[in-house]
Amino acid sequence: MENKEKFLTNRIIEDMSEGVVVINFDGKIVLLNRAAERILGTTQEELKNKTIAEMISTTDENDEFFELVLDAIYTRTKVTKTIPYFCNDEMKYLRITTDFMTEKGEKIGVIAQVGDITEATLLFLSNKQLASQIANLMRSFVEVMVTAIEEKSPYNANHTKSMVGYAKRYLTWLSDKGTLTEHTNGETDPFLMSIWLHDIGKLLVPPEIMDKPTRLGTAEKDILHRIETALLMLRIKSLTEPDSMAACEEKTEKIIAARDLILEANTKGILDEETVLKLKEAAKTECLTADGGVTSLLNDEELEAITVVRGTLTASERNIIESHVSLTAKLLSKMEFTGIYEQVPRWAGGHHELLDGSGYPEHLKSDNIPWETRLLTIIDVYDALTAEDRPYKPPMPPEKAFAVLEDMAEHGKIDKDLLESFRESKAWYYKETLNNEGEQE
Repeated sequence: MENKEKFLTNRIIEDMSEGVVVINFDGKIVLLNRAAERILGTTQEELKNKTIAEMISTTDENDEFFELVLDAIYTRTKVTKTIPYFCNDEMKYLRITTDFMTEKGEKIGVIAQVGDITEATLLFLSNKQLASQIANLMRSFVEVMVTAIEEKSPYNANHTKSMVGYAKRYLTWLSDKGTLTEHTNGETDPFLMSIWLHDIGKLLVPPEIMDKPTRLGTAEKDILHRIETALLMLRIKSLTEPDSMAACEEKTEKIIAARDLILEANTKGILDEETVLKLKEAAKTECLTADGGVTSLLNDEELEAITVVRGTLTASERNIIESHVSLTAKLLSKMEFTGIYEQVPRWAGGHHELLDGSGYPEHLKSDNIPWETRLLTIIDVYDALTAEDRPYKPPMPPEKAFAVLEDMAEHGKIDKDLLESFRESKAWYYKETLNNEGEQE
């Protein structure tokens, strides 16, 4: 009966599709089945009763295989590993799993199960290379889109690159502290991708609004032409109708005063209430037209624009600018983000949301705003405040910018702890020229 069981055991081992190698604890090879012979490119006769040490001394091609078996023997621990293996001038990939032979409860040797996974490994490596190529293609596409935004909006040229630079330095700082994985899974590329893409919706915003440097924008030219025409018509009238000269001069002075007021207000940072009232009155000033008619100095749209108290955009223009966030989400919805990049559209599309629900476009509150979006928002605001390429405002020094951010944090709009961490990191400290990958040159 015992001989029959041994015979069956040997037949089972011999007929297994996986290779089996049995080694005593003295390092001597005592058994190879047919599958092991085929996979390892050797025979039972060549290896049986030889030691692992002897095999290492006769070849240096497959030291990793033999050393793995030795580790299992001398450390008395199970090992599972994929290794390269050279056979007949070809390289294979083998999956080695070791276990122990026991007799009466004692370990007496090592059983190494050997599987040829070359085909699966090569497929994996090919897929990995393809995935890397696709990721690189996506990065290239993203940089093309960002470049297109910058070409379209020269006043916003360094915004995204600066943000990527700040983010990289901050994430590196967290990693050096060993706290990066407390906030994210440690894979930073998807977050950086969301920064590259966060303003892609600006491609669809009209440039005359996107880059409006003054309150009147392109309307300034029409108003000045209207004023020049009115002044010329008054001059002609004073010459052809001498009795009207005094009245014409009075109207001329009034129009010139109104023009000077409008031009001053057009580029002023903040308008006080008195200036707004003067502008509304000046807008009613009558101007002669080339055909002899009369028109107001400013129409309703121009008056709305010149009386914007802070900034350069009217309410309708600001709505169009703010729509870039929804447009970003819409554009990104046309792309398929999977795996580690799955959350990129969510992070990128939420960078104007605020913790108290006062942001846009969805008025999300803190529970629905992830860490990545909170960080993106802080970096976005910081760079907007300190940017040196905005024609409608001077850059803030970092101290003042952080004062603004701290006020936002105190009012529950941004993450206070995250802001303090970002400030402590000094990732924002050096504002240097960044290359196309968002890194310091």
